[in-house]
Amino acid sequence: MVEKEEVGTISEEEAAQYDRQIRLWGLEAQKRLRASRVLLVGMKGLGAEVAKNLILAGVKGLTMMDHQKVSPEDTSAQFLIPTAGSSGRNRAEASLERAQNLNPMVDVKVDTENIEDKPETFFTQFDAKAVFCPFKEALEVDWSSDKAKAALRRTTCDYFLLQVLLKFRTDKGRDPQSDAYGEDSELLLQIRNDLLESLGVNPDLLPEDFVSYCFSEMAPVCAVVGGVLGQEVVKALSQRDPPHNNFFFFDGIKGNGIVECLGPK
Repeated sequence: MVEKEEVGTISEEEAAQYDRQIRLWGLEAQKRLRASRVLLVGMKGLGAEVAKNLILAGVKGLTMMDHQKVSPEDTSAQFLIPTAGSSGRNRAEASLERAQNLNPMVDVKVDTENIEDKPETFFTQFDAKAVFCPFKEALEVDWSSDKAKAALRRTTCDYFLLQVLLKFRTDKGRDPQSDAYGEDSELLLQIRNDLLESLGVNPDLLPEDFVSYCFSEMAPVCAVVGGVLGQEVVKALSQRDPPHNNFFFFDGIKGNGIVECLGPK
C-alpha cells in the first residue's frame, strides 16, 4: 500500500545514486518514487526480496510490518535476518538494520503489530494508483460457465494451489509447518478436495504432489518473485507503465512464470 506525497525535486546526491534508474525510466518517474511511502506486510523470504528492491529503487519510506517471531526456517530464505542471535526476535525488527544499510536515503521503519488489529483509519493513509478487480472477486470465478470452462484448460493449477493455501491459513492461522508434515499434508489434500469440488472443478486438476511444495520458501524462488513484485510496485508508484493484470505465478520446479488475468474484466 502506498502513501503519495507531493512530487518534488531530488538532490544531487540522489541524482548520482539513482543515475542508472533515471536513465532507464526518466526523472519524473524517479521523483514519484522518491515521494512514495510503502507499507510492506510480511517479512519472510519474499518480503525481504521486495523490501530490498523497493529500498534500492529509492522510495521515500518503507514500513516493514510483521507481528511474527523469527523461525528457524526464516534464516534459510530471509537474507535480511542475521543468522546468529535472531531466534525469538520479531521478524521485522530483526530485518531492520540490514534493510537500512541497503540505502541510507530511504526511511525504513518497523511495525510489529498484527495487520488484522489495525483500525480502518490506518489504511486510509495509503493509496496505490492502480485499479484492478478486487482480489476476492478474482478468487470467485464461476467455473460453470462455458467461457470459464474454456479458460480452465489454459489456467495454471497454481491458481487453485493459492486458494488451498489461503484456506489452510484461514483454518489454522498459520502456514504449513515441516514439524507437522503428516497432519498438515492430510489437511491440505482435504482442503483441495473440498475447495475444488465446491468450485465445480475436478480436484485432480491440482496433483497430489503439490503438498510437498507447501512447507518452505526457496530463496531462488523468493528472489525471482520478489523481483517481479518489486517491479510491479515500482510501476504503480512511478506511473510509467501499468502493472500486470492481475496474477503472476512462478513455477520454481520448471523455472518459468506466467501472467493470468482472472475474475471480472
